[in-house]
Amino acid sequence: MNKTPKNELPAGPSWKGTEGMSRNWVIAICFVIVLLDGLDTTSIAFVAPVLAREWGIAAAAFTPAFIATSIGAVIGYLACGPLAQRFGSRTIGVGSVVIFGLGTLLTAVAYDIVSLSILRLVSAIGLGGVLPIAVAAAAQVAAPQHKETVAMLVATGLSAGGVVGGLVGGPLMQSFGWTSVFIMGGILPLVLVPAFSHVVAGSGLENVVATKKGGRASPVAALFRDGLLPFTALLWLFAFFTFLAAFALSFWIPTLLVSFGFEPANTPIGAAAFGAGGVAGNLVMMTIVSRLGMKRVLLAAMLLAIVCVALIGKAPIPAGMVLPLIAGVGAGLITGCVGQSALAVSFYPPALRATGVGYAAACGRLGSILGPALGGAMLSFGWSARDIILTTILPALLAMLTVTVLGLVERNRRPVLNPG
Repeated sequence: MNKTPKNELPAGPSWKGTEGMSRNWVIAICFVIVLLDGLDTTSIAFVAPVLAREWGIAAAAFTPAFIATSIGAVIGYLACGPLAQRFGSRTIGVGSVVIFGLGTLLTAVAYDIVSLSILRLVSAIGLGGVLPIAVAAAAQVAAPQHKETVAMLVATGLSAGGVVGGLVGGPLMQSFGWTSVFIMGGILPLVLVPAFSHVVAGSGLENVVATKKGGRASPVAALFRDGLLPFTALLWLFAFFTFLAAFALSFWIPTLLVSFGFEPANTPIGAAAFGAGGVAGNLVMMTIVSRLGMKRVLLAAMLLAIVCVALIGKAPIPAGMVLPLIAGVGAGLITGCVGQSALAVSFYPPALRATGVGYAAACGRLGSILGPALGGAMLSFGWSARDIILTTILPALLAMLTVTVLGLVERNRRPVLNPG
């Protein structure tokens, strides 16, 4: 007789959670929460050109706000796993949504760079805490053979949020001013708090995490045991390089588009193009990853980003080609950002997934701190938009090298991981 393993939920088409929820409902709510996470993360990027003109300051002056966003996300990612084991995934997940919702709402009252940076730091702590729990909860209810795909789908919400923000940000600011972006971005996640609390509780994630409560072993130390050390180290490096390139562009593209002849109020379309490319890239990845394997898909994604960056930086392209090439860069780099979460889900057993996803994303966010900072420095030194964009080729090449080594290590020594 087949029995469901202890602390695992049945994973099949007919699965219903302990509170009567379908698998699709759990995944859908997790996706929407991550979408709002992505919308609020990127909102500062397309608001910055308008604020620079309204406040009468240089665009490079917004570098502290960009860096504060990434620092806050790192704090959230690092704290999420250990806190979830101590207080429960439901408590930390809901608390994270409340923090980023209220923080984003309060950003509408920012009046200078200092207040803006502080509010972005607080908001981003919540933004960082949401992703690991949402991805882990969705993966928990998926059938074993679909866990990577579900993880990619939910993580795609980040780029989908950038698309939504880019599309609605311009009209909102033109009609109601820049504060409307943060008001919308703060209210929507708060409305979804009850639903998110419900799905995390019903996903079974609490039961899995609870098995580690009271134990002496650190969940972070466990990421390096049982043959996981080389995978964890290489995964963190890949995330760092990929996020460095992706966030250097995602934060500064709206500002850099002014150099290509775009009006400041229209630059959110750059964020939308970048995010739309990411969504398209993720959808393609989900359809071909089972045939080609994650490593090959990620190599192809990095190569696509490098080619598109080189064309933007060096080719004599007309202004009308800038947005399609930005979409191509997004397809490559955002696919890498999402792919590292899927790799973490495949590497780690259920009890370590929130910690594994969170720490890999935190390492990525360290890159997302350095990338915008370097972009701001180059902008303040008078570098051209094309030259700034070209610098992202180096981290993309290093990401390709890292994933190549990761594939070789996995081929030579594949640990027996918990498939649940």
